[in-house]
Amino acid sequence: MTEALLDDARMASAVSNIVSRSERQQKTDVLRETYVETGVMPQVNNFGNQILYGRRGTGKTHVLQVLGAELENDPGTYVIYLDIRLLGSAHLFTDTSQAPADRCVAVFKDLLSLVQSRLLDIATDPAGDGAGIEEVSRLAEFITQKTAQVNQRTIRNATSQSNSTAAGIQAGLSQTGPTAGLDLGSTRTSSGQQEVEFTEALRETIVFSEIYQVLDQALAAMGVEHLVLMIDEWTSIPTDLQPFIAEFLKRSIFPSNRITVKIGSLEYRSRFSVPQPQGGNVIGFELGPDITANLDLDDYYVYERNQNKVEEIFAALLFKHVTSGLNSEATDEHSLRDAASFRSRMFSERGTFVELVRAGEGVVRDFLGIFGSAFFKAKSSGRARIDMHSVEEAARDWYETDKSASLSDVQRVALHKIITDVIGNRSTKMFMLSRERADHPMIQSLFDLRLIHLIERGYSDKENPGQRYNIYALDYGTYVDLKRTKASPEAFLFSDVEEAPAPDRIVPFADKRSIRRVILDTAIFDNLR
Repeated sequence: MTEALLDDARMASAVSNIVSRSERQQKTDVLRETYVETGVMPQVNNFGNQILYGRRGTGKTHVLQVLGAELENDPGTYVIYLDIRLLGSAHLFTDTSQAPADRCVAVFKDLLSLVQSRLLDIATDPAGDGAGIEEVSRLAEFITQKTAQVNQRTIRNATSQSNSTAAGIQAGLSQTGPTAGLDLGSTRTSSGQQEVEFTEALRETIVFSEIYQVLDQALAAMGVEHLVLMIDEWTSIPTDLQPFIAEFLKRSIFPSNRITVKIGSLEYRSRFSVPQPQGGNVIGFELGPDITANLDLDDYYVYERNQNKVEEIFAALLFKHVTSGLNSEATDEHSLRDAASFRSRMFSERGTFVELVRAGEGVVRDFLGIFGSAFFKAKSSGRARIDMHSVEEAARDWYETDKSASLSDVQRVALHKIITDVIGNRSTKMFMLSRERADHPMIQSLFDLRLIHLIERGYSDKENPGQRYNIYALDYGTYVDLKRTKASPEAFLFSDVEEAPAPDRIVPFADKRSIRRVILDTAIFDNLR
């Protein structure tokens, strides 16, 4: 008889070694094997400038890496992946006393230097003919010298001093020591002049047209028809610098019909443009004309939006991530033919897997992390499969160690206020927030920490005509943490889909009818201590 999956050491090793962060996975083949198509790839597999939004852990890096591999299948197309976290120095990034222009130029030069080094790798590839090496080398010289040309001016600082004395006693200090004397009415005048010369270096500058020309000449010499720049972790750039880096890209990179830019970013931490004081123009990208920004990975992973589809996506995702670490002998031995067979062998029932999906709250990294914890909790307890209790304990632990531990004191108080109002007083995990208040710093920070989740944008409530709301849900872990307390809801709320009550349901569903009167007022965040 085949041993249980949880008892198989090969399975335990595969689960333990799941690489949940794509940037840690260096093998493109593995990234392709573990990628699950949600409908995003056909929309990004093109040569248009695009921004791909998504919270941390939703798989932006994975999508960009797989997209890059797909695009490079076309002859003449090359992809350069840039992690913004590798650019700049801590001094220029964090020292706001430095002039913004100096910080922006330094960061942009780092970006150009990284592009140049990648192009040099392509030009010097042994499999190539070496075309374009001279032009790529000239690009490096341009970045380090031409953009570093500074205006200089010489300043001479002259000082003079004169002394006169009348009758009396004088005392002073000379090179040989203290001096004293008596002068009976004579006058003495001395003068001296010291001139100090120094050179003042003015601000660095960038000539956008010249960057475009030198870069385009290098690409033409190399025979590159399309160069795709994958710029990931955009929000690692300080917010005040982001519009200017975007402007630099727009002026020096976008004019080339050989170059495409794809950016991975967090929507609520992105600032791609800033209006100019006069003229009505903006500094940075104009979303739409310059670059499209209509893709958000969260739209494909939110369970409440499309339950069956999201369940299928996460089942396939889990199956691929686990079995990529198993050999064919192990998968054949346990009859792991597809996601459905894997789910039935791994979980006690379908509802247990659904609860795991809901616990992940649409974040792939959280989903995989909770699964790994639930696997080893069930294994250590001697269970044959992962059960509901294992998911509950894993979700609670993940919430405590990976999410709530990152809260500041003020954020912790704010979250407690929401939990008390929404779960404690309203017996639901969802709430509405007027759309104009969605940019409240506290809401954005809790969303960024994955402690509240955006379920739907622009919801129109019949009871409040003309008003638009965003619908949010508190994180699964906030409810599990309260399950055995007085704040635990007494009744379950269900979705619009007809469903029989489940007595072992850990976190209740909620429908729009149940939250129409659960409208959060951001005034509760006032005067937090």
